[in-house]
Amino acid sequence: MTNALKQILKSVITRTKLLQQILNRLSGDFPKVFVYHRFAPPGKNNSGFLSADEFAWQLDQIKGRFRVITLDECLSHFRNNGVWPRRSVIITIDDGYRDFYEFAFPELVKRGLTATFFVTVNFVERKVWLWPDRLEFAIRMTKEEKIRLMINDRIKEFPLYNDIEKHAAWQEISTHCLILADDDKKQFIDALLAVLRVGLPDKPTPEYEAVTWSDLQNIMAYGIEIGSHTINHPILSRLTQKRLAEEIGGSKAMLEDRLGTNVTTFCYPNSDPADINESAVEEVKRHGYRGAVFGINLKAWDPFLIPRMGVTENRDDFLWKLYGGEALTIR
Repeated sequence: MTNALKQILKSVITRTKLLQQILNRLSGDFPKVFVYHRFAPPGKNNSGFLSADEFAWQLDQIKGRFRVITLDECLSHFRNNGVWPRRSVIITIDDGYRDFYEFAFPELVKRGLTATFFVTVNFVERKVWLWPDRLEFAIRMTKEEKIRLMINDRIKEFPLYNDIEKHAAWQEISTHCLILADDDKKQFIDALLAVLRVGLPDKPTPEYEAVTWSDLQNIMAYGIEIGSHTINHPILSRLTQKRLAEEIGGSKAMLEDRLGTNVTTFCYPNSDPADINESAVEEVKRHGYRGAVFGINLKAWDPFLIPRMGVTENRDDFLWKLYGGEALTIR
């Protein structure tokens, strides 16, 4: 299907309730699993963030048409019945940023809806910056007007005269970092900080801040599920077996100890196909998780590789995904 045809279908179908229902039936009516990361105040349209009012609009489209459940509830239904729950939506949020608690959580509470919040333990502990944030902070704060870096075995110059150029540089450099092993990535970013002549604070600054353990207790008391997103957010496919066990099993133990609850669900960091392997999946099973979410392979459903869909502020795109259009076209 061409992109032009897809856009036409989106525009027509998402404005007609009968066509929405038909699309949902044709797609197989699997649970619709959405993934979110960062949230902004109402009216703010920062790149990579979803504003609170747009999130509220999306929740209103879901409420009354679908049943919103946690990932654990979804997995329990599958385990008990052998089929996935129909007409259900699972809202998942990755990493553990505090802007979820500030801007998105209140919108869920207003509507009596739940979600699954995957947190990176050492991020909540204030022991680490998430590496994309280290990059973004350094590039944003630098006074250098241009830098030269070795990217994919060649020297490339990045102009940094304005915010647009800095964002473009961050995107390309981040993409390069995705292919690096954790130790290599740390060395690369440390070297970049020196080139940019930026000192990184020991703890993330407010715009990159994680939730607190107290915030998580409040979220849980309302009914939000807390899942594991590892201890340090590494690329799991590049870890030794010992490190795998620490990141997957250790994060579960730490969350359960801190929060006094059973942690049954897991989220693989990054979740591109090359980011996990059979060892990572088997380690998730071995440590007693009921299931895990992966990337966007909507062709296959497995309790330990549950596919998700990303969202933007494009309303036609959201409704298309909500009613199964994305899954249908991929299949």
